[in-house]
Amino acid sequence: MPSSSSYDPISNNSSTVPMSSSAKGWVDRISNIFRQEMAIDHIDHLPPVCVFQVPKALSLQKPESYSPQLIALGPYHHLRPELYHMERHKLKAIKQISTSDQIFNFQNLVISRLKEFDPCTRACYNKFMDYDQDTLAWIIAIDGCFLVNLVNSYSGSDFDSNGIITRDIMMVENQIPFVLLQEIRNCLNLCPNNELLRMFLNFCEINSPIKLNIDKENYHRMPRHLLDLMYHLIVEFPGRVQSPKEDGPPREVPVYIDMDNRTTSSWDSSINDSELFQENVGAILEMVGSMGDKRTQAVLKPVKIVSDIPWSSISGLFRKGTLHHGEENNLNDEIAIPSISYLWRYAEVKCRPAPAGGGIHEIKFMETEPALYLPILNLNSSSETILRNLVAYEAATSRSSLELARFVNLMNGIIDTAEDVKLLKQNGVIIATNLTDDEIADLFNGMKRFYVRSNKKSNIEIAIQKVNEYYDKKLVVRFIRRAKKNLYTSWKCMAVISTVLLFVVLGIESFCSIYSCSRFWGGRLN
Repeated sequence: MPSSSSYDPISNNSSTVPMSSSAKGWVDRISNIFRQEMAIDHIDHLPPVCVFQVPKALSLQKPESYSPQLIALGPYHHLRPELYHMERHKLKAIKQISTSDQIFNFQNLVISRLKEFDPCTRACYNKFMDYDQDTLAWIIAIDGCFLVNLVNSYSGSDFDSNGIITRDIMMVENQIPFVLLQEIRNCLNLCPNNELLRMFLNFCEINSPIKLNIDKENYHRMPRHLLDLMYHLIVEFPGRVQSPKEDGPPREVPVYIDMDNRTTSSWDSSINDSELFQENVGAILEMVGSMGDKRTQAVLKPVKIVSDIPWSSISGLFRKGTLHHGEENNLNDEIAIPSISYLWRYAEVKCRPAPAGGGIHEIKFMETEPALYLPILNLNSSSETILRNLVAYEAATSRSSLELARFVNLMNGIIDTAEDVKLLKQNGVIIATNLTDDEIADLFNGMKRFYVRSNKKSNIEIAIQKVNEYYDKKLVVRFIRRAKKNLYTSWKCMAVISTVLLFVVLGIESFCSIYSCSRFWGGRLN
């Protein structure tokens, strides 16, 4: 009898009974994964995981912000057919940065070295790549040379007028680890040791959504990749040394709340209930009026007039959020802070640019002025994509403070309309080269709130708390809130009175339909 089919994925020994092609493919893949993972575990000083895939729950909300549209860099997107047209440009970049001898010996100089570096390459990515060493080495070599040439020749808006190139190379999934770029640089003798870092610093300075003040000569921290460098330039304290303890395993990126599927707030519920009640009362009064006599209709007339008043529309003029934007965060899912226009209109709070180079750690509220200090924002067509990917990277690297997410939440809360943007521009907080006020307002309003744990030590949360306390103490704010509350209470009272009157009239009508009530009406009805 023939023996049963078996296969050893480690020794690649199989029985005489052949397996199906799909099963063989699975065994080859598992065997390959096993060997590569074992090789990685036996190598010391591997680079940390730094290139992550964005969860679908996040990327589906705006796919073009997380998936390259023109340039694929690295193994996650390199083999997408719709991006193949860039291959000739990538090969052209290799010619521009290499000599004839280097091009002739490219495989021996670069590919062979990257194949030796294969375990370290795979350790940088949080997803297993089912590529052999040759394929992965060629992907990193071609894309790495293209990125080095691109960053070296980058000159800002004249180079990338529509921002699509900048957006693509700043995406989380499109990053090339800096350690691999250094290996390529060493193989081709492209530039001095610090030149590659200087080029990266120059690129970040031009494209950072938050204005940077970089001391390029004295900045020596080796980044994990381009996006990582921009993140640290924005978030870290000036002169702060990065602690190795902050590095940790990747964690799931916090997901935006889907505002289209949010539950109705208590305020909306009360308004909807009142509208339904008003419609039902009107229908009942119409029915009773049509069935009753003239005297009954005369009694019902004032009740009907009261019921016809659009109480929900009147109360809507004084809904929460008309004065204090943060109070409607159940509706708009924003942090509790008034918008810039409300702060200025009702509390005369100004917004001023923070000291140059201070970044988001210089956000503060000074009650004596009063003024809210914010970092200078240099916004263009690439800024939204860069901000989204910076926040996604911050969460993926297991940063407990999530300071950048807190900053985005703050800007989302204080900017509602073009009027808010206009005030920030007038005060020098926002500098925008090719965006209108409405586009900037849509930029921040489109970035839904990130949910982060409260941190009482965060300067951003301290500033928000101080702004709200100062705003809440203003007499005009307290007066209008009290008027709004009284109107809301009065509307409730009118609804109760209308209900009572309705049931009284219905009771009288029912009584008179059974017993003669002509003596109460002062004579017989005609």
